[in-house]
Amino acid sequence: MRICHECGAKNSDGARFCQHCGRKLDTDGDRMPAEQTAPRRKSAPQGIGRLSLLQMIALGEAVCLAVVIAAFFVIGFTKYNPRTVAEKYFSAYVSKDWSAMYDLLEFPEGNIMQEEQFSDVMDRTRTSDITSYTVKETDGERSDISRNFEAEYSVPGQGTFKLRFTAVRQSSKALFLFDVWKISAAGMITDDYPVVVPAGAKAAVDGVELAEKYKAEDQEEETDTYRISVFNGVHSIEAAVPWCEVYEGEFDTSSDSSAAVTEPTLSENGEKALQAKMEEALEKFYTSAVSGEDYSEVSGLFTGSAAPEYKAVYDDLKESLASESGDYYTMNQIIFDNFRCTFNVESGLITGEMECEYTMDYTYEYSGFGSSGRQSETSKGSAYMRASFLYDGTTYKIQEISIPTVWWY
Repeated sequence: MRICHECGAKNSDGARFCQHCGRKLDTDGDRMPAEQTAPRRKSAPQGIGRLSLLQMIALGEAVCLAVVIAAFFVIGFTKYNPRTVAEKYFSAYVSKDWSAMYDLLEFPEGNIMQEEQFSDVMDRTRTSDITSYTVKETDGERSDISRNFEAEYSVPGQGTFKLRFTAVRQSSKALFLFDVWKISAAGMITDDYPVVVPAGAKAAVDGVELAEKYKAEDQEEETDTYRISVFNGVHSIEAAVPWCEVYEGEFDTSSDSSAAVTEPTLSENGEKALQAKMEEALEKFYTSAVSGEDYSEVSGLFTGSAAPEYKAVYDDLKESLASESGDYYTMNQIIFDNFRCTFNVESGLITGEMECEYTMDYTYEYSGFGSSGRQSETSKGSAYMRASFLYDGTTYKIQEISIPTVWWY
């Protein structure tokens, strides 16, 4: 019997090649001595390498890594696919988890709704309890950047309803690999919603102050118009109008075409300040005209657009009061007092009406009974004046005015 030195297999005496591994057997060297009883340890078949312990450990780690990577991609694609996002979004809507819902929404630029404001609006708008629902992708056009979904849900005592929404792929990536999808808020948002307040007012919607960047280009002199993107529903509005009480109110985008603060209430100090401006305007007009001063002395009382219009009014008054030789009547001094004012605020314009008394000193020429000369007299009367004011960014100035004519003869 011959023993193969390569694999230790036993072969017949006449074999020239090992019947197991195919190695050529030596003529004498591979013959097994008669007294040998222990066979040689069988080696691995030719072509199959032996693995060391370290190699076996490395192979196990590689297999585990492959499993982890595969699981990572499976979980990633499941977590970030648009259907999962749609289901999470409506689940948050059902459970009234406004924070989770807000995080899944894609808001347009110009939106002023921060999470706190979004939650407040949803609390005021979404009141019904939903008992059951299903979310499915709708048939129709499908693109790489959007998916359309429909949620069918039941409200106890009201029936079954449907809500359609769209998932939109974002430009960013999650973990640098997976597409990020969010629910478009386009159908839930009113774009370019106008908020109109008196000129110079500071306004806030849902507690968020309206910044200068929201101001519309087509502004009127009496008001400031902001155009914002807001969630459909009921919103709070505050407006701090100069010299007025802070205005607090609400508006509903579904029923109101705009949010307009048109009739704020003047504060007590504001009324006093405006009355002082009306008194100043009346007194300055007359004293400057009596003194023959240039219109520049009173033009600062007016807004920039109104100032040119009242030059002719002032010049006519100055001419009628001017003292020249030969004048029969000459005004010397006029004093206004006992002022009473009422005010009205509408569309950013404050209108005041003022009644007052006046005392005027004048001289006149007289002749008769053989004598002639100039006589001083005092005349008293009442006057009425109306004026409208606009805020110019610093203070209120006159936009319109009616200067009373005072007669002393």
